[in-house]
Amino acid sequence: MKLNPHFRSADEVETPGNLRDLCGWSDQVDPIESDLIDTEQRVFGELVEESPATFTERIARTPLDAMFERWTQFQADKGRYAGSADWSLLDEFAHGSPLVWFPQIIGSCVVSNTFRRWVDRLTYQIVFLGESMEHLGRNESGPENYSPYGPFWYGLARQKANMRRGDGLYAGPMVWAMMQGALRSDDERLAGILQRAGLNAASDFPEPQGRDGAELYRRFGRHEFVNELKPRIQYPLGESLDVTSADQLWDLLQAGKPSFKCSMEAIHKVGEHPDGFAIHARNRRDSWAHNMSFAGCFISSDGERWFRESNESWGAQHIYNRAFDEVDRAFRGGGLTVRAIGEIEGPESQPPQFAA
Repeated sequence: MKLNPHFRSADEVETPGNLRDLCGWSDQVDPIESDLIDTEQRVFGELVEESPATFTERIARTPLDAMFERWTQFQADKGRYAGSADWSLLDEFAHGSPLVWFPQIIGSCVVSNTFRRWVDRLTYQIVFLGESMEHLGRNESGPENYSPYGPFWYGLARQKANMRRGDGLYAGPMVWAMMQGALRSDDERLAGILQRAGLNAASDFPEPQGRDGAELYRRFGRHEFVNELKPRIQYPLGESLDVTSADQLWDLLQAGKPSFKCSMEAIHKVGEHPDGFAIHARNRRDSWAHNMSFAGCFISSDGERWFRESNESWGAQHIYNRAFDEVDRAFRGGGLTVRAIGEIEGPESQPPQFAA
């Protein structure tokens, strides 16, 4: 069967040749799942004690009627039926074409798959809720791109977790870093650092590329430049929820709140749907100590519910279609650390100033 290209998703799941280097949930060479989960639970508990309001769900605001009507029709044209909330399409809807960022080059998956959902959430607030905030940029690449600068979050989160060696990160410190704020890719102080490193080409945003880019990413991961850039951050995350069930995940996605996920789950193809998309599920013969994200949910022509699980840090087509019941079993089985990206608190855009 020829798959529907509007699903922009993987067919057979191909893992990178350097898979071991890209699995960055933790900074251990051979991570143990129970240790990772214990660490996540401990860190999350500490975060809740520090800032309980951040981890309390806010009432979702109603999207603008006219925009929601356009969105519903757009989804229908892409093969998503009534009741869908597939935010993996939001870039195309809001900006005219998909935002295709380069794949991760080190074990930075916790940042590399999460910043994409952060951009979705900010876009949702601007486009659907009509908030008077600005996108961080107007381009897919270059310093004026839509995303925060990834290595800064990597360094900030690893500094919080006191991690210096190896690659990798946890979900808890990533949430904390987003709570502090984001660094624009066109920040002037950052521009000086990147110019000295020779990593200011358009392709080096929002994550630097090549061997030199990998080294710079790791320098951030060893906390270099972080203290210098901290005072320049903005757009703090004001809401992040601990997601513990498929029903909760579905409701949050309906409210425009995507999530990121750390787990040992590997994914593979298990079938094809008559609507023209590949069906994916957990591959119990494999494991990835990895971060992915839930980028949306949709309803197929037969009324079944599906989640869109994004692993775009491996490439633009690495989006997986998982049945609601299959994800529900994964939650019930334990082993998933899922955090929602809710309200982003940003500076209001200012009207231009004209001379009298």
